[in-house]
Amino acid sequence: MLKSLLVAALFAAALSEKTVESGIIVGSVDPPGSLTVSEPLQIVLLSPPYVELWEGDLQKRLDSYWERYKPAFAQNKEYFTEISRMAYLDSIQFVVNRIRRDLREGAAAFIRQSSSEGRFEFKDVPFGDYKVIAMGRASGQNFIWQEPIAVQSSIPQFIELKSRLP
Repeated sequence: MLKSLLVAALFAAALSEKTVESGIIVGSVDPPGSLTVSEPLQIVLLSPPYVELWEGDLQKRLDSYWERYKPAFAQNKEYFTEISRMAYLDSIQFVVNRIRRDLREGAAAFIRQSSSEGRFEFKDVPFGDYKVIAMGRASGQNFIWQEPIAVQSSIPQFIELKSRLP
């Protein structure tokens, strides 16, 4: 009797354990034109709560920078692109710091360095929707790339980051 209760308890425990389904993201960064990635880039995998945090913080920074630099924009419209790039960089750094604070050692699963050619990989990514962001230099110029990705299978997902932010 005790033996059958023990077996039943072990069976119930095994059924109640949730297995987190996960996948792999393998990617590369595509620099514009004939430019080349010559040093590692910082690659960040944002889950939906961090995408929301990033987008909200970015909008606040863009609004604030707009009010602060409006007279300069009137004189030189190209200056807006530089200030926008600064807002994107500041905001993603804010989110990276938040991920590191929230996840501590687990942050390494979402923040990576690419190879010097711009290749990267994330393993054991729980199923869901994400945004991949890359920051760094290509041929001496600063760039930020982003692409959405949905991980819905254990089959590796391949992504090429082409969409650049200001």
